[in-house]
Amino acid sequence: MKPSYLTCAAAAALIATSALAADPVTTKAPEPPPAKPLIAWPEPNFDVLQAGFDYAYGAKFMSDYIVRGISNSAHRPAGNVYGELRYGWFYSGLAATNVTLATSPLAEIDIYGGIRPTWGPLTLDFGAIYYAYPGNHQQWFIGGVIPVTTFKNSYGALPTTAFDPSFIELYFKPSWAVNDYFTLGGQLAYAPNWNRYNAHALYSEINAKVTPFAGVDYFSGLSVSGAFGHYALGYSDASYGGSYIDPDFGFLATGILGTKGFKFASYNTWNVGASYNFEVATLDLRYYDSNLTKAGCFLNTSDPSGNLQASLNIFTGQSSSSWCGARFVASLSIDFSSATFK
Repeated sequence: MKPSYLTCAAAAALIATSALAADPVTTKAPEPPPAKPLIAWPEPNFDVLQAGFDYAYGAKFMSDYIVRGISNSAHRPAGNVYGELRYGWFYSGLAATNVTLATSPLAEIDIYGGIRPTWGPLTLDFGAIYYAYPGNHQQWFIGGVIPVTTFKNSYGALPTTAFDPSFIELYFKPSWAVNDYFTLGGQLAYAPNWNRYNAHALYSEINAKVTPFAGVDYFSGLSVSGAFGHYALGYSDASYGGSYIDPDFGFLATGILGTKGFKFASYNTWNVGASYNFEVATLDLRYYDSNLTKAGCFLNTSDPSGNLQASLNIFTGQSSSSWCGARFVASLSIDFSSATFK
Protein backbone atom coordinates (compact mmCIF):
# COMPACT_ATOMS: atom_id res chain seq x y z
CA MET A 1 0.00 0.00 0.00
CA LYS A 2 1.45 3.37 -1.00
CA PRO A 3 1.41 6.20 1.50
CA SER A 4 -0.72 9.15 0.52
CA TYR A 5 0.66 12.59 -0.03
CA LEU A 6 -1.57 13.91 2.79
CA THR A 7 -0.06 11.50 5.29
CA CYS A 8 3.47 12.54 4.31
CA ALA A 9 2.66 16.22 4.65
CA ALA A 10 1.18 15.70 8.11
CA ALA A 11 4.26 13.81 9.24
CA ALA A 12 6.54 16.55 7.95
CA ALA A 13 4.54 19.22 9.78
CA LEU A 14 4.71 17.23 13.01
CA ILE A 15 8.49 16.88 12.75
CA ALA A 16 8.91 20.62 12.08
CA THR A 17 6.70 21.53 15.02
CA SER A 18 8.67 19.26 17.34
CA ALA A 19 11.93 20.83 16.19
CA LEU A 20 10.62 24.32 16.85
CA ALA A 21 9.38 23.30 20.31
CA ALA A 22 12.80 22.02 21.17
CA ASP A 23 14.44 25.42 20.48
CA PRO A 24 14.85 27.53 23.69
CA VAL A 25 12.72 30.66 23.93
CA THR A 26 14.90 33.72 24.52
CA THR A 27 13.56 37.05 25.90
CA LYS A 28 15.43 40.32 26.16
CA ALA A 29 16.27 41.29 29.75
CA PRO A 30 14.78 44.63 30.87
CA GLU A 31 17.22 47.51 30.85
CA PRO A 32 18.26 48.76 34.28
CA PRO A 33 16.96 52.21 35.27
CA PRO A 34 19.35 55.04 34.46
CA ALA A 35 21.74 55.91 37.27
CA LYS A 36 20.90 59.07 39.18
CA PRO A 37 23.33 61.93 38.59
CA LEU A 38 25.86 62.68 41.29
CA ILE A 39 24.58 66.25 41.41
CA ALA A 40 20.94 67.18 40.84
CA TRP A 41 20.94 70.60 39.19
CA PRO A 42 18.13 73.16 39.60
CA GLU A 43 15.35 73.11 37.02
CA PRO A 44 14.03 76.68 36.64
CA ASN A 45 10.33 76.94 35.89
CA PHE A 46 7.38 79.26 36.42
CA ASP A 47 4.71 76.73 37.34
CA VAL A 48 3.54 78.93 40.19
CA LEU A 49 0.21 77.18 40.81
CA GLN A 50 0.81 73.72 39.33
CA ALA A 51 1.30 71.99 42.70
CA GLY A 52 -2.28 72.89 43.67
CA PHE A 53 -3.67 73.02 47.21
CA ASP A 54 -1.86 71.41 50.13
CA TYR A 55 -1.78 71.70 53.89
CA ALA A 56 0.36 70.68 56.85
CA TYR A 57 -0.07 70.66 60.62
CA GLY A 58 1.67 69.15 63.60
CA ALA A 59 3.10 69.43 67.08
CA LYS A 60 6.55 69.41 68.65
CA PHE A 61 7.68 68.66 72.19
CA MET A 62 11.12 69.94 73.28
CA SER A 63 13.25 69.62 76.40
CA ASP A 64 14.32 73.24 75.72
CA TYR A 65 13.17 75.88 73.23
CA ILE A 66 16.42 77.30 71.81
CA VAL A 67 16.30 79.95 69.10
CA ARG A 68 19.59 81.03 67.53
CA GLY A 69 21.59 79.96 70.55
CA ILE A 70 19.33 81.50 73.24
CA SER A 71 16.75 79.64 75.30
CA ASN A 72 13.27 81.13 74.98
CA SER A 73 11.98 78.83 77.70
CA ALA A 74 14.63 79.46 80.41
CA HIS A 75 15.93 75.91 79.79
CA ARG A 76 12.52 74.42 80.58
CA PRO A 77 10.49 72.05 78.38
CA ALA A 78 8.27 73.61 75.73
CA GLY A 79 5.60 72.60 73.26
CA ASN A 80 4.70 73.91 69.82
CA VAL A 81 1.72 73.48 67.49
CA TYR A 82 1.40 74.78 63.92
CA GLY A 83 -0.77 74.77 60.84
CA GLU A 84 0.10 75.78 57.28
CA LEU A 85 -1.92 76.24 54.06
CA ARG A 86 -0.28 76.09 50.63
CA TYR A 87 -1.40 76.77 47.10
CA GLY A 88 1.28 76.22 44.51
CA TRP A 89 4.27 78.24 45.58
CA PHE A 90 2.31 80.42 48.01
CA TYR A 91 1.88 79.60 51.70
CA SER A 92 0.76 81.04 55.04
CA GLY A 93 0.88 79.63 58.53
CA LEU A 94 0.30 80.05 62.23
CA ALA A 95 2.29 78.59 65.15
CA ALA A 96 2.12 78.85 68.94
CA THR A 97 4.83 78.02 71.49
CA ASN A 98 4.96 78.42 75.28
CA VAL A 99 7.88 80.65 76.33
CA THR A 100 9.58 82.06 79.43
CA LEU A 101 10.87 85.56 78.65
CA ALA A 102 11.66 88.74 80.57
CA THR A 103 8.23 90.29 79.90
CA SER A 104 6.35 87.07 80.85
CA PRO A 105 4.15 86.87 77.72
CA LEU A 106 1.36 84.32 77.53
CA ALA A 107 2.98 82.61 74.53
CA GLU A 108 4.85 83.20 71.30
CA ILE A 109 2.46 83.38 68.34
CA ASP A 110 4.09 83.23 64.91
CA ILE A 111 2.15 84.47 61.89
CA TYR A 112 4.00 83.95 58.62
CA GLY A 113 3.61 83.73 54.88
CA GLY A 114 5.54 83.87 51.65
CA ILE A 115 6.39 82.15 48.39
CA ARG A 116 8.47 78.98 47.82
CA PRO A 117 9.56 78.54 44.21
CA THR A 118 10.49 74.89 43.64
CA TRP A 119 13.01 74.32 40.87
CA GLY A 120 13.52 70.59 40.98
CA PRO A 121 15.95 69.94 43.86
CA LEU A 122 16.24 73.66 44.66
CA THR A 123 13.70 75.41 46.90
CA LEU A 124 13.77 79.19 47.33
CA ASP A 125 11.75 80.42 50.30
CA PHE A 126 10.98 84.16 50.52
CA GLY A 127 8.72 85.31 53.34
CA ALA A 128 7.93 87.40 56.40
CA ILE A 129 7.08 86.40 59.95
CA TYR A 130 5.48 88.34 62.79
CA TYR A 131 6.57 87.22 66.27
CA ALA A 132 3.72 88.18 68.59
CA TYR A 133 4.07 88.09 72.39
CA PRO A 134 0.69 88.89 73.96
CA GLY A 135 0.19 89.71 77.65
CA ASN A 136 3.53 91.39 78.41
CA HIS A 137 4.73 93.14 81.57
CA GLN A 138 7.37 95.74 80.74
CA GLN A 139 10.40 95.75 83.05
CA TRP A 140 12.03 98.89 84.45
CA PHE A 141 15.48 99.27 85.98
CA ILE A 142 16.44 101.77 88.68
CA GLY A 143 20.18 101.33 89.15
CA GLY A 144 21.39 100.97 92.74
CA VAL A 145 17.96 101.53 94.33
CA ILE A 146 15.34 99.03 93.17
CA PRO A 147 16.54 96.12 91.03
CA VAL A 148 13.45 95.82 88.85
CA THR A 149 9.78 96.83 88.78
CA THR A 150 6.96 96.29 86.33
CA PHE A 151 6.05 99.99 86.31
CA LYS A 152 7.90 103.28 86.02
CA ASN A 153 8.05 104.79 89.51
CA SER A 154 10.97 107.16 89.08
CA TYR A 155 11.87 109.88 86.60
CA GLY A 156 15.33 108.33 86.22
CA ALA A 157 14.05 104.81 85.61
CA LEU A 158 15.19 103.06 82.42
CA PRO A 159 13.22 100.30 80.70
CA THR A 160 15.01 96.97 80.34
CA THR A 161 12.45 95.70 77.85
CA ALA A 162 10.10 97.17 75.29
CA PHE A 163 6.45 97.60 76.23
CA ASP A 164 5.64 94.95 73.61
CA PRO A 165 8.60 92.98 72.17
CA SER A 166 6.59 91.72 69.17
CA PHE A 167 8.37 92.36 65.85
CA ILE A 168 8.46 91.56 62.12
CA GLU A 169 11.27 89.72 60.35
CA LEU A 170 11.91 89.24 56.63
CA TYR A 171 13.66 86.03 55.58
CA PHE A 172 15.15 84.07 52.70
CA LYS A 173 15.76 80.32 53.17
CA PRO A 174 17.21 78.47 50.16
CA SER A 175 17.61 74.67 50.23
CA TRP A 176 19.33 72.48 47.62
CA ALA A 177 19.00 68.68 47.69
CA VAL A 178 22.29 68.01 45.90
CA ASN A 179 21.49 64.28 45.76
CA ASP A 180 19.71 61.64 47.84
CA TYR A 181 22.42 61.84 50.48
CA PHE A 182 23.29 65.52 50.88
CA THR A 183 21.25 68.71 51.29
CA LEU A 184 22.75 72.19 51.57
CA GLY A 185 20.84 75.21 52.87
CA GLY A 186 21.08 78.68 54.29
CA GLN A 187 19.14 81.52 55.82
CA LEU A 188 19.12 85.32 55.84
CA ALA A 189 16.74 87.09 58.22
CA TYR A 190 16.45 90.84 58.77
CA ALA A 191 14.45 92.65 61.46
CA PRO A 192 14.27 96.47 61.23
CA ASN A 193 12.92 96.78 64.79
CA TRP A 194 14.22 93.79 66.72
CA ASN A 195 12.16 93.11 69.88
CA ARG A 196 10.75 96.65 69.45
CA TYR A 197 14.03 98.19 70.65
CA ASN A 198 14.35 100.14 67.37
CA ALA A 199 17.49 98.07 66.80
CA HIS A 200 18.40 96.49 63.46
CA ALA A 201 19.19 92.76 63.44
CA LEU A 202 20.58 90.51 60.70
CA TYR A 203 20.90 86.76 61.09
CA SER A 204 22.86 84.70 58.53
CA GLU A 205 23.25 80.92 58.54
CA ILE A 206 24.59 78.02 56.51
CA ASN A 207 23.33 74.50 57.22
CA ALA A 208 23.71 70.99 55.83
CA LYS A 209 22.12 67.56 56.22
CA VAL A 210 23.53 64.12 55.40
CA THR A 211 21.27 61.07 54.92
CA PRO A 212 23.78 58.20 54.85
CA PHE A 213 21.28 55.35 54.32
CA ALA A 214 18.91 56.89 51.79
CA GLY A 215 16.77 54.19 50.18
CA VAL A 216 17.64 51.53 52.78
CA ASP A 217 14.65 50.06 54.62
CA TYR A 218 14.23 51.17 58.23
CA PHE A 219 17.42 53.27 58.04
CA SER A 220 16.47 55.76 55.34
CA GLY A 221 14.94 58.10 57.97
CA LEU A 222 18.27 58.56 59.77
CA SER A 223 20.09 61.83 59.13
CA VAL A 224 22.84 64.01 60.61
CA SER A 225 22.65 67.79 60.32
CA GLY A 226 24.27 70.96 61.57
CA ALA A 227 24.23 74.74 61.19
CA PHE A 228 26.47 77.73 61.82
CA GLY A 229 25.06 81.25 62.11
CA HIS A 230 25.96 84.82 62.99
CA TYR A 231 23.57 87.25 64.65
CA ALA A 232 24.50 90.91 64.10
CA LEU A 233 22.59 93.13 66.53
CA GLY A 234 22.69 96.93 66.51
CA TYR A 235 21.74 99.80 68.82
CA SER A 236 18.42 100.49 70.49
CA ASP A 237 17.16 104.05 70.72
CA ALA A 238 18.46 106.36 73.45
CA SER A 239 15.57 105.69 75.85
CA TYR A 240 17.25 102.43 76.93
CA GLY A 241 20.49 104.15 77.95
CA GLY A 242 23.85 102.62 77.00
CA SER A 243 25.60 99.29 77.47
CA TYR A 244 29.12 98.45 78.58
CA ILE A 245 29.82 96.81 75.20
CA ASP A 246 30.24 100.29 73.71
CA PRO A 247 32.58 102.43 75.89
CA ASP A 248 31.54 105.54 73.91
CA PHE A 249 27.83 105.08 74.40
CA GLY A 250 27.73 108.54 75.99
CA PHE A 251 28.63 110.16 72.65
CA LEU A 252 26.77 110.32 69.39
CA ALA A 253 28.32 108.99 66.18
CA THR A 254 29.51 112.55 65.49
CA GLY A 255 31.45 112.63 68.77
CA ILE A 256 29.08 115.13 70.39
CA LEU A 257 27.95 114.38 73.93
CA GLY A 258 24.73 112.38 73.82
CA THR A 259 23.48 108.82 73.88
CA LYS A 260 23.83 106.55 70.86
CA GLY A 261 21.58 104.01 72.48
CA PHE A 262 21.91 100.57 73.97
CA LYS A 263 24.34 98.29 72.08
CA PHE A 264 23.35 94.64 71.98
CA ALA A 265 25.88 91.81 71.76
CA SER A 266 26.45 90.26 68.32
CA TYR A 267 27.54 86.62 68.37
CA ASN A 268 28.05 83.31 66.55
CA THR A 269 25.92 80.25 67.20
CA TRP A 270 25.98 76.65 65.99
CA ASN A 271 24.26 73.30 66.42
CA VAL A 272 24.79 69.69 65.36
CA GLY A 273 22.61 66.66 65.86
CA ALA A 274 20.99 63.49 64.55
CA SER A 275 17.37 62.73 63.79
CA TYR A 276 15.29 59.72 62.85
CA ASN A 277 12.04 59.96 60.92
CA PHE A 278 9.49 57.15 60.75
CA GLU A 279 6.12 57.76 59.14
CA VAL A 280 4.83 61.00 60.76
CA ALA A 281 7.19 61.04 63.79
CA THR A 282 10.69 62.54 64.01
CA LEU A 283 13.00 62.20 67.00
CA ASP A 284 15.87 64.73 67.15
CA LEU A 285 18.86 64.88 69.53
CA ARG A 286 20.87 68.09 69.16
CA TYR A 287 23.73 70.05 70.72
CA TYR A 288 23.52 73.87 70.76
CA ASP A 289 26.20 76.40 71.65
CA SER A 290 27.40 79.95 70.95
CA ASN A 291 30.23 82.32 71.77
CA LEU A 292 27.85 84.67 73.59
CA THR A 293 29.13 85.33 77.10
CA LYS A 294 26.84 85.29 80.13
CA ALA A 295 27.18 89.08 80.30
CA GLY A 296 26.24 89.40 76.63
CA CYS A 297 23.38 86.99 77.20
CA PHE A 298 21.99 89.30 79.91
CA LEU A 299 22.20 92.27 77.56
CA ASN A 300 20.26 90.48 74.81
CA THR A 301 17.62 88.79 76.97
CA SER A 302 17.06 91.16 79.93
CA ASP A 303 16.89 88.00 82.06
CA PRO A 304 15.21 89.19 85.32
CA SER A 305 17.48 86.96 87.40
CA GLY A 306 20.39 89.28 86.58
CA ASN A 307 18.73 92.55 87.59
CA LEU A 308 19.97 92.57 91.18
CA GLN A 309 23.62 92.19 90.15
CA ALA A 310 23.15 94.83 87.45
CA SER A 311 21.68 97.28 89.97
CA LEU A 312 24.77 96.92 92.18
CA ASN A 313 27.06 97.65 89.22
CA ILE A 314 25.74 101.20 88.99
CA PHE A 315 28.44 102.37 86.56
CA THR A 316 28.15 99.64 83.95
CA GLY A 317 24.92 97.78 84.71
CA GLN A 318 26.84 94.61 83.91
CA SER A 319 25.32 91.29 84.96
CA SER A 320 24.92 87.74 83.66
CA SER A 321 22.34 85.24 82.43
CA SER A 322 22.35 81.47 82.02
CA TRP A 323 19.79 81.47 79.20
CA CYS A 324 22.60 80.98 76.65
CA GLY A 325 25.51 78.55 76.33
CA ALA A 326 25.99 74.85 75.59
CA ARG A 327 22.93 72.65 75.79
CA PHE A 328 21.71 69.22 74.65
CA VAL A 329 18.09 69.20 73.50
CA ALA A 330 15.76 66.32 72.68
CA SER A 331 12.61 66.87 70.65
CA LEU A 332 9.79 64.79 69.20
CA SER A 333 7.78 66.08 66.22
CA ILE A 334 4.52 64.77 64.79
CA ASP A 335 3.76 66.15 61.31
CA PHE A 336 0.83 65.60 58.96
CA SER A 337 0.09 66.83 55.44
CA SER A 338 -2.38 66.05 52.68
CA ALA A 339 0.06 63.39 51.41
CA THR A 340 -0.22 61.55 54.75
CA PHE A 341 -3.76 60.43 54.00
CA LYS A 342 -3.32 59.46 50.34
